[in-house]
Amino acid sequence: MNQAHPIARTLGSVLLISALAACGGGGSAGSASGSLTVTAANPGSHNTTLDLSRATTSGNNTRAADGFSAAPYCEVFYEGFTGANGITYALQVYFRQSDKAVLHASLVGGAGVPSWAVFHNNAGSPITGVTVDTATRSLSFNAKVLNGSSGETATLNGSASFPANSGTPACGA
Repeated sequence: MNQAHPIARTLGSVLLISALAACGGGGSAGSASGSLTVTAANPGSHNTTLDLSRATTSGNNTRAADGFSAAPYCEVFYEGFTGANGITYALQVYFRQSDKAVLHASLVGGAGVPSWAVFHNNAGSPITGVTVDTATRSLSFNAKVLNGSSGETATLNGSASFPANSGTPACGA
């Protein structure tokens, strides 16, 4: 159980939202497709279907080794898509260039601070439940459980395509 002070939890949500907002560039609307279902969400208003082809921005960025990952990685993102529940979301996935191991997955929904945010990362080490195929430029979520810092939860299932990264074939050319 997370016992973080409410201000610390809110700050964590703000930082996550800021990180997602900063990942723009390199993307365009209509360059993604796929559908994800969100179940077992807390609160339940986030149980929904997500159509990623409705993203206003999507992209595939290259990231050099940094404090998050000792190896170069790729960042795939989808922003500004509305779920069947009427809430607007952003989805982000990081994967290592060398072996396609997923390092981070997050889903943020709603407006305002704090918004609803669920994620899974393991300090730059691989996580399970999400796979990447760079040949088909697709992500698959298989009962992937994501958790928030204030008791938020969600399980994602489904698949999505992502835009090409013409500069880095290891990210999906």
